[in-house]
Amino acid sequence: MDAGSLKEFITIEKRVIVEDDIGNQSSEWQPYYKAYAYVNNLYGNEYWAAAQTQAQNTVVFTFRYHPLFDKLNSTEFRILHRDKEHNIKSVDNIKYANISVKIKAVAKD
Repeated sequence: MDAGSLKEFITIEKRVIVEDDIGNQSSEWQPYYKAYAYVNNLYGNEYWAAAQTQAQNTVVFTFRYHPLFDKLNSTEFRILHRDKEHNIKSVDNIKYANISVKIKAVAKD
């Protein structure tokens, strides 16, 4: 992986349950991990397959591997990129080599 291609600053947020002074619970997003990533839109066959399911605003984030990526899931985590929220759809530890991780995420409207 070319370290120079990791140009975009990304924040991964985790949904946590917080409690107010009188015991009411609510969920909020808190920063979990910050890193630089290579960001790319879908293209070619991947783009057209996503367009059929109305998911053409899918973005692929490529990070250097970190063990916390093994804990990511689509319900508790999301990605912030350029002040835009992205819901995680899949996390791929490429070839299980623990070198790089690709995360496909869909931008929220």
